[in-house]
Amino acid sequence: MADLSYISCPNTAYIRYMSIPDVLQERTNEAPEKEICVQRFVGGGRRSLTYAELLNRSTYIAKYLTARGIVPGDCVAIIGLNSIEWIIGEFAIFLTGAVALQVNKTDESFVETMKLLKSTQSKAVLLDPESDEKYISDLEAYFTIEESPKEKPIVMLLHKSALSSLPSMAEVKLTAEEEVIALPRIQPESSAFIFTTSGSTGVPKMVEMTHLSVVNASYIPFAGTGGDMPYGTCYNDRPFSWSGGTPIYSILNGNKRVFVDTAIGMKKENIMLIWDIIMAEKCTNAVFLPYALVDIIANLDAILKHGYIMYSIITGSQNIGSHLTEMCGKCTKKFFMNYGCTEVGDMCVIELTPKMEEGNVGSLFPGYEVKVIGVNCETLHREQLGEILVRSPWMLKSYRNAPELSTASFVDGGWFRTGDIGIITTDGKLFVKGKSNDVIKRGGLKVLTSVVEAAMYKLPCVREVVVISVPDKRLFEEVCACYILKDYVNASEDELDQKCRAILGDNVLGSTPTYFLRFDAFPRLSNGKTNRTRVKTQALGRLELDLIQ
Repeated sequence: MADLSYISCPNTAYIRYMSIPDVLQERTNEAPEKEICVQRFVGGGRRSLTYAELLNRSTYIAKYLTARGIVPGDCVAIIGLNSIEWIIGEFAIFLTGAVALQVNKTDESFVETMKLLKSTQSKAVLLDPESDEKYISDLEAYFTIEESPKEKPIVMLLHKSALSSLPSMAEVKLTAEEEVIALPRIQPESSAFIFTTSGSTGVPKMVEMTHLSVVNASYIPFAGTGGDMPYGTCYNDRPFSWSGGTPIYSILNGNKRVFVDTAIGMKKENIMLIWDIIMAEKCTNAVFLPYALVDIIANLDAILKHGYIMYSIITGSQNIGSHLTEMCGKCTKKFFMNYGCTEVGDMCVIELTPKMEEGNVGSLFPGYEVKVIGVNCETLHREQLGEILVRSPWMLKSYRNAPELSTASFVDGGWFRTGDIGIITTDGKLFVKGKSNDVIKRGGLKVLTSVVEAAMYKLPCVREVVVISVPDKRLFEEVCACYILKDYVNASEDELDQKCRAILGDNVLGSTPTYFLRFDAFPRLSNGKTNRTRVKTQALGRLELDLIQ
């Protein structure tokens, strides 16, 4: 029925019954000396990896792991920062038939690492402890002291460390018997890797994906290149452990990927360094989170002096305001936003312009269906606000070791609950209004945080904003705007309040926040997204409000 909130984009592509190692072999046969990954460093250093090098080096490590008992279906963790070694290690895991559990080590202790390995029953771990002396000391003690548990996972360091005696990928040697080990043929339906969700609103979940879904996902050409240029070179410094930063897509699609350590890209003072790398590597495309786009706009005059214009920039993961389109036609010819989540990949994409319709997430990728449901799981009529559900062959297999969560995340027919709310218009456009838990019920009036954030982004003094709910004895929930002002700009809370009232109405029948809290910086997750949970905790502490709502 055309009046129901349902849209779809059929998949007409031929399904390739292949695993990730199959595609790697195919790409290597086609272009063995093609430079596929480039790691850049502060100061100008550069390392690269060709298809032939990736296949040869990952095969060597895979044989080492197989010789020590790793078999198809085992869980093998890979923990560390973006590096050439990470890429080799991850593909080595794929070649063994094991499932790669991808983790970005930030400030966790070794005790926390062991909890993760035990909870996931990981049989091995490829690890970069960086230069954390306490972490390395605990690591050494656990794996070298005889009194430690016998059923320990196999351990291999991604990088040789002067502080550790444990084997590293650069040091492992195969015996003559191990060199001729035959690696298993991977079944495409088997699990390939586990993404951990960003955890921006709570505890991260472990999303398990199959080889078949990844190899055939219709969004991979777009995600791999950072736009609609089939053979572009893409800059993307997002963590490899995150779905928005994984190098798998570019490698499968044949696009050169240029990257740095994520911590470099997250510092606003490094945006010109990043732009220098983009120019030096002749990047045609780039993936940036919204905060980096704010940095680009703040330095737009300096960037334009170089005269280098990329073909496209793609962003996503957070609500995008029209203020970010200032770069359109200046430092990039095209500006895209994708919409999706770790569990289903990129569902939609839209090209943004200064005349964008805020909330419109664009066209579905092939193979996706979307519908909007009400509180009783009934499909709503168009223009009615409800929860967004998606169905696709490219979705997650399940949440790892969480059957109850997996069951709760689906409804009849294999529809996945995104947790987002939105509408499908009469002309078939999908608009995302926010997350279902981002609706603040202030005295019975529903306030959408995304609407308030979009309004505040239009204020010329605001750099970033996060709108949260806080407890209220009378209304039960109140609206609080946490904001960062642009450099060298000052604005009082009264001024912000008056400007918001002009756009959103008052804080009784309208959507204007009751509280305004200025931040110098927002806490970030390892992938660069704003840690909204910590923002809320800090705000509650400053307001001296109870955590229980």
